[in-house]
Amino acid sequence: MGLRSIRLAILTLLAALIQSPPLYAQTPSDAQQLESRGDWKGAEEIWRQLLKQNTTDYRLWASLGIALSHQDRFADALTAYRKALALHPNDAQTELNLGIAYFKMGRLSEAIAPLRAAARSLGSAPQTNVLLGMSLYGTAHYREATPYLENACTFQPANLELQRTLAQNYLYSGAYDQAMVAFKKMLVENPDSPQVHVLLGEAYDAANREDLAIEEFRAATEAAYLPNAYFGLGYLLWKTHNYQEAAREFEKELARDSNNSQALAYLADILLKQGDVQRAETLLRRSISLRPDNHLAFVDLGTIETEHKQFQAAKQHLKRAVSLDFKQADAHYRLARLNRATGDTAQAEREFALVKQLEQHKTDQSLLQVSGAVKK
Repeated sequence: MGLRSIRLAILTLLAALIQSPPLYAQTPSDAQQLESRGDWKGAEEIWRQLLKQNTTDYRLWASLGIALSHQDRFADALTAYRKALALHPNDAQTELNLGIAYFKMGRLSEAIAPLRAAARSLGSAPQTNVLLGMSLYGTAHYREATPYLENACTFQPANLELQRTLAQNYLYSGAYDQAMVAFKKMLVENPDSPQVHVLLGEAYDAANREDLAIEEFRAATEAAYLPNAYFGLGYLLWKTHNYQEAAREFEKELARDSNNSQALAYLADILLKQGDVQRAETLLRRSISLRPDNHLAFVDLGTIETEHKQFQAAKQHLKRAVSLDFKQADAHYRLARLNRATGDTAQAEREFALVKQLEQHKTDQSLLQVSGAVKK
């Protein structure tokens, strides 16, 4: 064989060796070593190669999902976790990882089911309680969230954000006494927090303690500027018919945020009560243009238009008020009077009947609360 032939044979042999598979098979340990070094992309490649050899091993799919999650490729991780669970249903760790992926994608409602499944086996795990509690809280399932958030706070007593979430969860679930205790405890640690003063004020307001609620909102506005704190104080003063003082707070909010539609609407309501109809109408129309979902603004604008005999526009705005808050009797009453004035007697009677029902229900609820038969 000549020298040229020998070189060609060597090159052919080298090419064959390069194209041949490795002399050793990669193992899960190889992937795990890469993971320990933070090489999640390299680990992913090994898990995929192992899956080519065995697509029915749920552990390989679960491990692939973990590698993908660590690369923030959550949509791909979901697919891997689902395949793992199809092969091995009810695996608690994979359910947990699936819930984490949904949680990190912001798909909280979808995170709840796998996190619940994980909690049945991993109920004492801090991570499970935090994630499930936060997912339920974030989807307004406040009462269901309570035990998980309480457990999470037990595990992480120094986590102030978690403690505040639990306190707010108490507030939104109607557990006002527990909310007050939690917020007061937070104020001991941070007495100048305007956010906590506002939240405690909301708890007092929900428990019909407007006097204490006003004190807390005043403390919030004195501590530092917090968006909507002046409005909140003004609203409480408006509720207690301290209109002149309330107007000053609404003006303060508008000095900071001229597009605060709520402050515009409630200031307009006070102006209307004081007889400044022109300015009130201007503020109401501006409020509605900024945020067309304020019941009070539509009621007041419909009232002004009725007085101006702009009946069609008034009817449209009062109907809008009813659609925004059907249980408020004021819009039904004004709509009933408007229908009577325009000759629609049948519709007027239906609206008056609704007013009577709503007022009776309100009276019944008040009596039940006084008797202690209903807890808020």
